[in-house]
Amino acid sequence: MKYFDYLENTKGIYLNNEQKKAVSHGDGAGLVLSTAGSGKTTVITSRAGRLIYDGELGNNRILTITFSKLAAREMKARFNDLFPETDNRQIHFSTIHAFSYRVVRDYYKITGKNINLLKSNYDVLKKIMARTYSNAGFYTVSPDEIENLSSKISYVKNLKLSIEEFKTADIGIKDFEEIYLTYEAYKKKNDMIDFDDMLVLCEMIMKNNKGISDRFKGFYKYIQLDEAQDTSRIQFDIINHISNGNIFMVGDDDQSIYSFRGSSPQIMLDFEKTYKNAIIYNLDINYRCDGNTIEAAKRFIRQNSQRYEKNIVSFKDKTEEVLIRSFLSRRQQAEYIVSKIKKNPEIQTAILYRYNISSVIAAEMLRKESIDFYIKDDGSKYFNSSVLRDIISFFSLALNPYDKESFLNIYYKCQTFFTKEMSMHVMKSKRNVYDSLLSFPQLDKLRRKNIKSFKFDMNHISKLSPEQALDYIRRDMGYEDYLSRMEKDGRITFSSMFLNVEITKEICRNSDGIIGFLSNLDYLKSLLKDSKEDSNNKIILSSIHSTKGLEFDRVFLIDNIFGEFPLTRKNQSADEYKRYLEEERRVFYVGMTRAVSTLEILYPELPSQFVEELNNTPKTQ
Repeated sequence: MKYFDYLENTKGIYLNNEQKKAVSHGDGAGLVLSTAGSGKTTVITSRAGRLIYDGELGNNRILTITFSKLAAREMKARFNDLFPETDNRQIHFSTIHAFSYRVVRDYYKITGKNINLLKSNYDVLKKIMARTYSNAGFYTVSPDEIENLSSKISYVKNLKLSIEEFKTADIGIKDFEEIYLTYEAYKKKNDMIDFDDMLVLCEMIMKNNKGISDRFKGFYKYIQLDEAQDTSRIQFDIINHISNGNIFMVGDDDQSIYSFRGSSPQIMLDFEKTYKNAIIYNLDINYRCDGNTIEAAKRFIRQNSQRYEKNIVSFKDKTEEVLIRSFLSRRQQAEYIVSKIKKNPEIQTAILYRYNISSVIAAEMLRKESIDFYIKDDGSKYFNSSVLRDIISFFSLALNPYDKESFLNIYYKCQTFFTKEMSMHVMKSKRNVYDSLLSFPQLDKLRRKNIKSFKFDMNHISKLSPEQALDYIRRDMGYEDYLSRMEKDGRITFSSMFLNVEITKEICRNSDGIIGFLSNLDYLKSLLKDSKEDSNNKIILSSIHSTKGLEFDRVFLIDNIFGEFPLTRKNQSADEYKRYLEEERRVFYVGMTRAVSTLEILYPELPSQFVEELNNTPKTQ
């Protein structure tokens, strides 16, 4: 029985002509351009089954590399369910990190070296960053800064940037070179490696030990790479070290959305340059989305220039129109979503957004209407953000002049010109903050005036509504000037901090007084934490990045606001901004193509550039 007849008659799998061509790929390099919803997992598992069924594998093995542990487990389970009669020892499923760690662990064991995996580098980076910045007159570091630093270190390693190269690269972090070298020295001293060191060491071992790479080439006759668009330079080099040329890459350059981790669609775009006699297959039939959604998504993504041109078509008819709706506020947007869910509560629904912070208002409105939901991402990050912590400190000191911890956090973040010595004096004093400041020795007239102005400002805040108080802190007390200085010093990205300010303002707007605002924060924090428990709920809130490979009957793509998605970027060259804009456009495209039936694109206030592009791209007949 021929293989495709075998698939149809015994497995119930019916492949289209292009899928059959891809599944039939044997030796040499093959690239499958798999558009959203085109059956890439079926192609990968079916090809592995064919290599075994047709005897092309012999006694050799296949290595299939996936993007995540979950994807590896699911693909392995799917293969075993489809082909229980095959010898599953012939096919291995792994993430690139798991594969690399195994190589490094075994090599270190043979050479007698110690190795300890640093599962979380947060505390280490926090200490290094705080120590580095304290020498420069900065006294605290925020969780946002530490996470950003960790991400940039990963970026440097995945791109294989040398110290000389990242000196000239736009890393955007103050004293990055010093912090990076201190971190590397700490790990070396303690025989530790982090998540990305697995890749660095594995690539180095392969490069310097031809016998090891040759052994893998002999062990695995075929290598399959899933989600090829998410591959970084160092990951691709590792794969090349163990490949004998029989590499089968499957991915969609239009869904490459992880450049912050070092991934690049350019690896796919250069495929024919990298491999001689490479064959490219096009899976251009989308089996997931309504025809109107595919038509809109295709028109939209074609505005990117760095991509393979694809004739994406929908298997489904054009039934549901893509709806674009505007609202006066985020809260009104959330109220609309709630009303639509209440009309058809049985429909599987995803509320998708670019930044996790967008989950806060939507979650609040859902809970208010007693609608159960599941939050896929860690929405609690907002509650640990430096901006929110600062606003709470301003409010707390306004209510309690003896709250010296709050004073210590904010005194240099508004236009007081107080010194560190003055803050230490306040901390040691038994008086309230303002009297303690006035008792500081040898105060000149200007500093006395500043103290009185600061006291006036804080008293004034205590009498305002939370929203008015926040605006006063931002503009009259100079807090936004502080955020701008932090961005200039390479400590934060102002635009991302601005999002935190805007969400905080929305919570302020619906809080009865400062005490009510603080109570609302506790309630929302608890709400988001509790909503991570029920993953089987019909209503899901998620960032677009966390929904790769998923699909939902109804999708609300929210907060498509001018200046937020895409963000307004400062200090970027035209080429840098173009690369940023094309990736953000790919993120939006991924969000659109999660919708099976209904897609609604929502924006409060001003429409984003992407909404304008959707409205202005002509429809094909």
